[in-house]
Amino acid sequence: MAVDPSDDHDRLPCGTPVDTLLRDLLSGRLTGHESACEHCRTEARELRPLVDAVRRDDGEEVAAPPGLLTDVMRVVRAERRSEGTVVLSGAGPGGTEVRESAVAAMLRASAESVPGVVVGRCRVEQTREGLSVRATARVAVGLPVPDAADAARRAMRSLAEQRLGLPVVRLDIDVVDLDDPPGGG
Repeated sequence: MAVDPSDDHDRLPCGTPVDTLLRDLLSGRLTGHESACEHCRTEARELRPLVDAVRRDDGEEVAAPPGLLTDVMRVVRAERRSEGTVVLSGAGPGGTEVRESAVAAMLRASAESVPGVVVGRCRVEQTREGLSVRATARVAVGLPVPDAADAARRAMRSLAEQRLGLPVVRLDIDVVDLDDPPGGG
């Protein structure tokens, strides 16, 4: 079976190329066909947010949502202050030092990729043998707690060993609470 390399997927059912319609919308000069055609008008409505964003005055000041700074600073202040660092070894001499709190945040995020698991506190310590991690977690009601904790452990171990190159010698997750299942309940 031969594959037709046509670009029909970039054309509207009326035959108008989407790029041409977009260019005409940006210039503000639609053709008679584009103004009258049902397919072109429908696509133009879909493209309107893009056109408006491109046309927006570059000098326009963008404001952060109300309370964003307060929310960010609350999270920063709540983050455990760690003076310790973890050394990531590379191909060359020396190593890269990363704060323990940064590694802990990455580990928390990796564990939270497991549906129904929310990690709270996470403590990281680098020993001569490797990384020692202790975390607390909440698991959604209805999930088998041992399975959820094992999945979170695997996600954290994978991040530490595969992405950061740190061997893990100990990884404890204490399930401290149960949450409502995802999606309410």
